[in-house]
Amino acid sequence: MRVLRFLFLACVLAFASVAYAGPRSGSSFGGFRGFRSSPISRSVPGGLSRGLSSGRSSFGGGSSFVFLPSFGWGYGGMGYGGGMGMLGNLVLVGIVCLGAIMVVRSIRRASQRGAPTYRAEYDDYDDASRSMNRCYVYKVQLGIGRSGRGIQKRLEEFATTGDTATELGLAELLRQTALEMMREKDAVRYGLVEPGGPYSLTNGEAKINGAAMAERSRFQVERVRGAGGQVRRSDAAASVGGEALEFLVVTVLVATREPLSSLQKIEDRAGLDAVLAELGSVPASNLLGLEVVWTPADPEDSLTETDLMVTYPEMRSL
Repeated sequence: MRVLRFLFLACVLAFASVAYAGPRSGSSFGGFRGFRSSPISRSVPGGLSRGLSSGRSSFGGGSSFVFLPSFGWGYGGMGYGGGMGMLGNLVLVGIVCLGAIMVVRSIRRASQRGAPTYRAEYDDYDDASRSMNRCYVYKVQLGIGRSGRGIQKRLEEFATTGDTATELGLAELLRQTALEMMREKDAVRYGLVEPGGPYSLTNGEAKINGAAMAERSRFQVERVRGAGGQVRRSDAAASVGGEALEFLVVTVLVATREPLSSLQKIEDRAGLDAVLAELGSVPASNLLGLEVVWTPADPEDSLTETDLMVTYPEMRSL
């Protein structure tokens, strides 16, 4: 038993030492402007949502009913002296029930002919809300060999000069990033695509935020961060790795209103071409959020193939 514990501890320490040997530096840019400008909050007519929140007809404030007054009306129970009281009550109840049935049938016929009702308005809004209050989140991650290391500098230029404050600016940054990855596609050795959705806007924003934080937490120094129209730089000393720079990892996180059909699992290089092409063609009207993260960011930092396989085990060889 002690031998097994010793071996287990040795394996854990060895794994930790290998993982720690990975890159120390990284950079990122992005934004989530599309979530802030969603039309869903402005699509409900004023005052209508309160009456329709229960999903039922709102005649009379949320539920409909027929009020039946007492049948006595001060005539001795319709008896004219009491002799016909019970029979009169029964006759009156029958008349009221017949009238209620006729009213219900007329309402049904009117609704079948397309007569507008509050319920119909609610159904229209409900369908529209489901289509607008949804999003899809995609993760595209590439392991690029050292022959493509020039992408480090170009992505840093996007982070420092790109427009991260508007949907149009973010869409342009996504297009430029996809174009740069296409230019370096011959150097791509590993790849991963993770599609997700549909989510609600709230869950989708949380999803892409969490994924971005997870990727940015992989390195210790964030050299450049561009977001919200602002750029931050780290003053920490440049990282110098103990090994050669063999790989760069570029991660693109995208949230869209409509699904992207080509962003499925990458099986081969033809699939990689389709993924990058669709990434570069996402219009601003379909883009809710974008995050681009790459590591290492410092020129002398290192990422070996062993580091890549340990830190990014989900990526598959292409």
